[in-house]
Amino acid sequence: MMNYRLIEADLYILCNDLRAMLKNGHIVLLQGEIGSGKTTLVRAFVEHTQKHKSTQVQSPTFSLALAYESAQYGAIYHYDMYRKSPQDMLELGLLDMLMQEGLHFVEWGDNNMQNLLKTSGFHVIGIHITPTQGQQDRIYEVSL
Repeated sequence: MMNYRLIEADLYILCNDLRAMLKNGHIVLLQGEIGSGKTTLVRAFVEHTQKHKSTQVQSPTFSLALAYESAQYGAIYHYDMYRKSPQDMLELGLLDMLMQEGLHFVEWGDNNMQNLLKTSGFHVIGIHITPTQGQQDRIYEVSL
């Protein structure tokens, strides 16, 4: 496990390390409370991988999934599974979406989802984000 304690402006440090370890087809499960910075991390990563920083990265809460072009990965997919069960994942076709070429970030990925994905043969990386008390920084726990 790797741990980082970063403010938003320093997320490029984590993004650099993630770019070095993430490959096409990998799935990154993001965990943390509402407002902990899951979408902020995806935004920083997408911007970090693009030469032109004009892409508007938003939370896919209402659309379930968004995709962004990436020279390194072909596409970066961003999913929001808030209050979705593994059964919902199957019914919504998420497993099929995760088979697309590219890198996949899944907000609200819990242990049940992680077990289902690993059992299905996916390479899963977990990132748990915890805001610090009264500070602007966050703790990012990355488990491979």
